[in-house]
Amino acid sequence: MSTDAASIERATRPAQATSAPVALFLLFALNTLLVLDKIIFTVLLEPIKAEFQLDDFRLGLLAGAVYAVCLGIASIPFGVLADRTNRRNLAAACLAFWSVMTALCGVAQSYAMLLAARLGVGIGEAGGGPTALSMIADLYEHKRRATAMAIFSLGTPTAALINLTINTQIAHAWGWRAALLIASAPGVILAIAMMMLMSEPRREGSAKHNTAPPLAGTLRHIAATPSLTCLLLGGMCAYIVLAGVSSWNFSFLVRTHHVKLNEVGPLLGVTIAGAGLVGIYASGRLADFLSTRDERWRTRIMALTTLASVLFGWGAFNVGDWHTAVAFTAGLAACSSLWLAPGYALSQSLVPPRMRGTIGAILFMLANVVGYGLGPPLVGAISDALADAGGIHSLKIALTTVVTANVLSAAMFLLAGRTLRRDLAAAENSTKP
Repeated sequence: MSTDAASIERATRPAQATSAPVALFLLFALNTLLVLDKIIFTVLLEPIKAEFQLDDFRLGLLAGAVYAVCLGIASIPFGVLADRTNRRNLAAACLAFWSVMTALCGVAQSYAMLLAARLGVGIGEAGGGPTALSMIADLYEHKRRATAMAIFSLGTPTAALINLTINTQIAHAWGWRAALLIASAPGVILAIAMMMLMSEPRREGSAKHNTAPPLAGTLRHIAATPSLTCLLLGGMCAYIVLAGVSSWNFSFLVRTHHVKLNEVGPLLGVTIAGAGLVGIYASGRLADFLSTRDERWRTRIMALTTLASVLFGWGAFNVGDWHTAVAFTAGLAACSSLWLAPGYALSQSLVPPRMRGTIGAILFMLANVVGYGLGPPLVGAISDALADAGGIHSLKIALTTVVTANVLSAAMFLLAGRTLRRDLAAAENSTKP
């Protein structure tokens, strides 16, 4: 190749991130803020209920459905856009937008205004998750991808720690509005840092894969890939459980065990975060390690940890001592999310490079339209329906019922393993010149 030709190729080649670890850390921070602004309402439901005089169903809509349906629907066009444009710029812009909308939630003067601002948070977050998953997939090869996704997923327990330790203290001292306003500031700072410290990762694959297929092409690919179909179905059910249970955990402890916001928050945050940080990272590392023997171990780990969440859930919602309930809740929170790292990694490995933003968007749509859209209001609706018969125990019955659905999630993850090796080989061959 001549010097001029080489110069032209270097100039037109997509820029690789300056450092994969630096990029991964920034994306972990993005995920932390994404989850934090999503779950912050879980510790604010009771004071918001008191101020606006809401029932449990409308609280469930606020915590999940309205925000989540918007996020999920908007994820699809954002995911398609991520396969066609600069993902770093898209993620930073979305981060700044949803942070501003979080601040607007804190100044809302009515339930309708609060719902509208929450809708804006959902629109912004719709672009953050899918672009991050796509970038990580191009930063790390398949055999290391679950570990990288585990580090990214550590944003979930980190956000829980911040929410249950710092945000509960802020809400107790200065009110729920102050908690939302303070939570909005780090997002703008991180968006600026991403623009300064991170560049667009080079997309994996040869030149013939540089054109992103239409959405219909991605849907056809999913239908023709049995392991991916089962993975998405299992994830959809697991999202319902995760969203429904996590949105009501805090209110359950306050109502059933009569603990105070600032009393249980720090303890719950530390235990959940500790179990989650260790468990999520270990699940990603273990999946990458055991997959060198058999790729099906990735889905087996997902199934086993999801089944464990059912056992922890039964304990969390049925013991009499609140300290023991907190310990079980930590196990429930960790096991309910241990499937995420290997699941995210597999979803990216089972599709061509220019479908990765779209498949990430589909995952976020399932998490939010189905998971957060159905989970929190489902628990609230069951609790309201049992209020007369179950009395103060109606929320306990609702949560125990919903967490049991993770048995179905585990079954779908095991089914995904039946054709996983064949489907991974087909996906790898599709990226070759």
